Amino acid sequence: MVTDPHATLFIYIIEGLGRFNRQSDEVIAEKHAVLFNAGDTFWVKASCEGAGFLLMSGKPLKEPVAWGGPIVMNTEEELEQAFRELEQGKFIRHEG
Repeated sequence: MVTDPHATLFIYIIEGLGRFNRQSDEVIAEKHAVLFNAGDTFWVKASCEGAGFLLMSGKPLKEPVAWGGPIVMNTEEELEQAFRELEQGKFIRHEG
């Protein structure tokens, strides 16, 4: 499958391992992600034990990214606020 040139496509390997590029012998194991470039061919060959992965694709948001461990926000200020809320037990709010 050729990836959409207007979308970002990546996979996250949940379990097992496999090859995700025809031109490479590199084997990628679980708990790793593979980012594909626009127009790349998506290809997979699982190991004999198999491989489970999530495939995600979408149009890029073209927004700034501030990343800190498990939290991703748009600015450093938002990231700092998120960590404060996490420490206070207010980061994830449930309404219902």
